[in-house]
Amino acid sequence: MNFPQSVVEGSGEALAHIVAAASILKSMNELTLDSVEIVRKYVDNWIMSVVPLDYVPGMAEFLGGKLRRSILDVLDEISEEELGQTLEMIPPIKRSIDEGDVPLDFAEAEVRMERVLRSLGLEVNELGRFLENLAILEKMKRLITLFVLAIGISSVRDRLWIVESQ
Repeated sequence: MNFPQSVVEGSGEALAHIVAAASILKSMNELTLDSVEIVRKYVDNWIMSVVPLDYVPGMAEFLGGKLRRSILDVLDEISEEELGQTLEMIPPIKRSIDEGDVPLDFAEAEVRMERVLRSLGLEVNELGRFLENLAILEKMKRLITLFVLAIGISSVRDRLWIVESQ
């Protein structure tokens, strides 16, 4: 499934801006279900720029049990700019991997993904069961999948969402 370049470009930076705005609302106790829904829509748009994913059964459950923070809390540890740049790097890197190429900037992306994951309360070494014994391109795809799932799950892990879903 290919999306127009216009859908892909800027979706990571846009998501970071929306996360920053919603984080401010949260800090002022002004976060509403509508605000959370807007964040989710931007997360969904960004995820659509990265699909298809290399999902392995159990990944979502594993991440859901390990993530300790919402996407709205990451800016306590990383900047909006860093989050935006990281999210912006992933779609072109994923396309390159899907075409069978090893992206030159994957090492930088890996470090950036680790920082975002850590800000969500997850250490990359906890992901070993999904990353071991894989060829380099498969390992890259799998790490991106875990990162994308973590962003998605962290966007719905919120007190308001828990109340809404009951």
